[in-house]
Amino acid sequence: MSQTDHSGSTGNGCKVDGLMREEERFIRYGILFISIVTLLAYSSVFSAGFIWDDNDHVISIAKLDSIGGLARIWFEPGVTIQYYPMVFSAFWAQIHLWGLHPFGFHLVNIVLHIGNALLLWLCLRRLEIPGAFWAACIFALHPVHVESVAWVTELKNILSAFFYLLAFLCYWRFSSLVADSYEGRNKAWLYYAASLILFILALFSKTVTCTLPAVILLLFWWKRGRIELREIAPLLPFFMLAAILGKITMGVEADHLMAKGPEWDFSAVERLLIAGRVTWFHAGKMLWPSPLMFNYPRWHLDVREWWQYLYPASALGLLSLLWYLRDRAGRGLLAACLFIIGTNFPVLGFLNVYSMRFSFVADHYYYIANFGVIVLFCAATSLLQQKLLPSAKHVEKIFFGAILLALSLLTWQQGKIYNNNLALFNDIIDKNPASWFGYANRALHYVGEGKYDLAMAELEKTIELKPDEADALHNRGLLFVQQGKFDSAFADFDRAIAVRPWRTDYIKNRSQAYRLAGRLDEALADANKALEQEADNAGNYQMRAFIYLLREEYPAALRDLDRALTLNPEEADAWANRGLVFLRQGLIGKAIDDFNRSLALSPDTAATYYNRGVAFAAAGNAANALADLQEAKRLGYSVRDEEITRARRAKR
Repeated sequence: MSQTDHSGSTGNGCKVDGLMREEERFIRYGILFISIVTLLAYSSVFSAGFIWDDNDHVISIAKLDSIGGLARIWFEPGVTIQYYPMVFSAFWAQIHLWGLHPFGFHLVNIVLHIGNALLLWLCLRRLEIPGAFWAACIFALHPVHVESVAWVTELKNILSAFFYLLAFLCYWRFSSLVADSYEGRNKAWLYYAASLILFILALFSKTVTCTLPAVILLLFWWKRGRIELREIAPLLPFFMLAAILGKITMGVEADHLMAKGPEWDFSAVERLLIAGRVTWFHAGKMLWPSPLMFNYPRWHLDVREWWQYLYPASALGLLSLLWYLRDRAGRGLLAACLFIIGTNFPVLGFLNVYSMRFSFVADHYYYIANFGVIVLFCAATSLLQQKLLPSAKHVEKIFFGAILLALSLLTWQQGKIYNNNLALFNDIIDKNPASWFGYANRALHYVGEGKYDLAMAELEKTIELKPDEADALHNRGLLFVQQGKFDSAFADFDRAIAVRPWRTDYIKNRSQAYRLAGRLDEALADANKALEQEADNAGNYQMRAFIYLLREEYPAALRDLDRALTLNPEEADAWANRGLVFLRQGLIGKAIDDFNRSLALSPDTAATYYNRGVAFAAAGNAANALADLQEAKRLGYSVRDEEITRARRAKR
């Protein structure tokens, strides 16, 4: 008997070991499959460059390349366009590793996206959700994610999801250990601390991850049908951090990205209509990803149209039905829907987001929320296969294999759209001909290429589609200034400022236009307005000082330049302009000292060489005067021959 028992035990052990080895092989091959297929699907992105606002998010970080610059990213909100210090630190590090070569940035995004797919697979295995591997594959290859992966700026999506998933895994391990033995509880708190730190890093990458503690509670309810007080208490620090970082993000959206004004002036009912439609739009694009656009049409809201209420009503009706059926149909479907809607909450329209001025929806909004749609689809399909065709595993493989092939091809095709700005904006206009956003940005692209006639035509089209588009009016005004059409420029600047009176850059450019037109009183009035709005901006003091210089009000100019240099002593133009004021006052020694400081900071400035040459000539230093004037001429400054002749004759 004992012999038989021993033999049976050995057989069961071999069987278990065999299953474990098979499972390990499946995981290894699964990781390899997801990695290779995703790299192939995104191969069209490797040759892409920077697009749209990558300049503001990535290229601008190059000026913060020192350790001090890195510290400013973390401790000086406003130094970057958004307060996501983990993301901008990652950009800072990448710039140090491979400079501003787009390939490296794209590779990081793609590798992190693969990592997120693998982490999602691990999370679903921990939760014992059917179809976990297929969900990870679909997440990796779905073309809706191309916008997040191919657009370098959206590292914030991918990096935040990476920390989000890691934080969840650590917390789930904590929750499973906390009820264990005393030794297990001690180990549990290490996982808790790791989860909290990872959650902070997720928030510092993008605050859409603030929903994680609510998601954890939702999963507790899904698993057990209840939430206990002991499960809520450890999550309170998570909720507190989410609230703090969320408030900071809302402040940045309003104050730095200017997400305020009539374009965000919606009633509570209108916001409910937006939320309902966004919910169904998101689900629809995940199930049928065509057409995909960088800029979708912005819906027209009308609280008097009954059919617009169908979106929120049907969404609320579905949730109510699933709640009613939770005991008979199970809690899983309701939990998945609540996850999707709850994770989407920051972009449902209840909060002001800058890009809402272009459209209420965007593919990159739903990167984390897409977990829910994909998992729901894969789990339902897997369970259905097990119920209807339990012995036909090949059916499931063929079905999902066909889906993955189609998604891979769509992703590869979609990736080509992000090759460059012109390709992106052309695609927007081809798919959404009424996109003023597409025309406005194509105009800026043409300006960058020096094709001003094409840019003017694009801005005309933009204003035709959206007559109150302030940026387009402002940019057309700049082109009019370039053409010397000052009356037309002032008309556009006035209209732009009437729409967005808080835009200091509009006011400053109108001030400069007034100065170029010789209308110094109006230029000074606008400079004063700019300083009222940005009292600690060194550039504003420089701008007003230059107007005072033209008005020959030298003491006032010096006061402003002294203030500018106090605020920013590394500003070469301020030293150069103060030197020019000293030169006009006949204070030659002080002028030369300031020109020296300016050229030490910016050694290739032709105008400063010219002015220092004039100062040296006035001081009787012929050799230095001649050297500076010749250097100014070499750098492209218009230096007359008679000025060089006079410099040669200057007394020593």
